[in-house]
Amino acid sequence: MTPSIFFSQLREMTHIMLETFPFIVNNKLWRGFVKHRLALTFLVIACILMAWSLVKYVKTNTEALYATNFENSEIATSAISNAMSFESLFAGSNKYVLLILIQMLVVYFSNKTIEILSDMKINMSLGEMIQSQWRVLQLTIRNWVIEIIIGVIISIFVGIFAPDFMEDVLKWLVQCYFVGYFFIDNYNNTFGLKIKESASIVRKYAGATLIIGLVANILFLLPVVGAIIASFICSVAATWYMHTGPDAQLAKNAFPE
Repeated sequence: MTPSIFFSQLREMTHIMLETFPFIVNNKLWRGFVKHRLALTFLVIACILMAWSLVKYVKTNTEALYATNFENSEIATSAISNAMSFESLFAGSNKYVLLILIQMLVVYFSNKTIEILSDMKINMSLGEMIQSQWRVLQLTIRNWVIEIIIGVIISIFVGIFAPDFMEDVLKWLVQCYFVGYFFIDNYNNTFGLKIKESASIVRKYAGATLIIGLVANILFLLPVVGAIIASFICSVAATWYMHTGPDAQLAKNAFPE
């Protein structure tokens, strides 16, 4: 991929992201969601687990804050910062747990987007939902291992050639890419592409994938509701981008009438 193609994808995906919310509202993509009990059940479970994680996180950090002996202002500032920051709650491997929890929502909103763009009625099956959940579990293991390996390489590279702050920046960008990966892969999976086949397509759209993951990572910072919002904003944007691009698939191939 050339730099010009990469930055072209960044611009195009950013434009689609800005248009996604109006697209969702105008087409009322949430209609019919309550009829899909499995997706609704996962939504409830996700909300409960994220709320519980948030309470536990705040409780643990608050206890640490009160237990700290503030000998100087620097220690106090650091303790308060750690207690009030939600970044670590849904960072690292925790983000993969989030992606597993919201997968049913991603499938639902992605399919609704295909339905609108293709002007055809799509009936989502229980089998499709379960298969997508199994797919995301496989993808989680694969991408987590790859992300760790890339993280080690970045640490070595920065330790030799670059200033220390670059390590966090580069690792965060890699994390964004792998979060965006899940949303692009979901579209590919809808049309029966294997993980290996999908990987080559995701790499082809690295610029778009990065923007999707960046938006999702930012939304993840919003306690509880962030992951829910990310599930439909990013799934709709990713599907819209792919279904109107060169690698678009015919909806009838995945959803025969």
